[in-house]
Amino acid sequence: MSDVKDQKRMPADSCEAKTQSESPAVPSGATAERSQPEGASARRHARHARAYIALVMVALAATLGAATYAWFTNNMKVNTNSVSVHSDTSKLVLELGDADRGGWSQQGDVSLTSNATGAVTLYPVSTFDLNGFAACAQNNSAGDATVFEQAKDNGSAFYHGWINLRPTITGTGASKVKGKVSLYLAESLVPQGADAELLRAARVGIKISSGNQVLATNIFELDGSDSGHRAEHPATAPAGLAGYTEGMLLGWQNGQLTCGANVTQDPAAFTLDTSETAARPQNTLATLGLDQTYRLDIYYYIEGTDPDSADYLYQDPGTLHLSLFATLDGE
Repeated sequence: MSDVKDQKRMPADSCEAKTQSESPAVPSGATAERSQPEGASARRHARHARAYIALVMVALAATLGAATYAWFTNNMKVNTNSVSVHSDTSKLVLELGDADRGGWSQQGDVSLTSNATGAVTLYPVSTFDLNGFAACAQNNSAGDATVFEQAKDNGSAFYHGWINLRPTITGTGASKVKGKVSLYLAESLVPQGADAELLRAARVGIKISSGNQVLATNIFELDGSDSGHRAEHPATAPAGLAGYTEGMLLGWQNGQLTCGANVTQDPAAFTLDTSETAARPQNTLATLGLDQTYRLDIYYYIEGTDPDSADYLYQDPGTLHLSLFATLDGE
């Protein structure tokens, strides 16, 4: 197989932030309160029985023509053509915007920021922390992926977008409400209309930070099933990388290739149960404070070490929806 650098890439299409007028299905008024008692005396004892909810949806729409991809080749072509964010208004509001510019929206569509100058093309990369991405630069005569380089965060190898969010309470008596906000996934991450084979190697990463402090990093696997083509995947054998064993993920730190444990997770444990016995998810994406500003980073990429990223044809990756469900337990 040829070197990654020698592969011809698909020309970048124009990329624009597209608005989205429809929000996810939510209760009327996008609010819900649990076991809210009546009367002044009862309200004083309701500190643990009260919750507010709000939803925010991020949609990454990607289109893909017939293409192939493999860990050691550079011909995977997924164009991310549009990104939109929509926030529903409720008693608990997730304000979206750009904190540096002072632009906040409590309702409507807000564009994400990205380093990409055009449409994003996805190629196989690897990361264990969403901070540094490694890409294969050369394979040996046996077809193993042995030489790696840093995958730059400029839209040429993976999608990375971000936005600021600020949970706040609106309405009468808002200043008296205190508590912590928990973020969850509101619905499945599996893209609608996507080719099933593509999902097995695709990853969605979510990182939430405050200032220079990263509060939470989660990497989600969209489909953990076996495609039946894993024998076609080249071995990952980084030359001279101490501590690497099969099954680990790669990354890039301090100017060099690094490795780390496979930290991918099943999104089901973070996703709201919408059945009749609906309950909060087992895990939270992050816990936030009211009226505090946070940054939410979203990554969409192909995990090159995944044995399902074999070299055969794929079709449409569909539309990836990231819907966030927020609750605040009042004190």
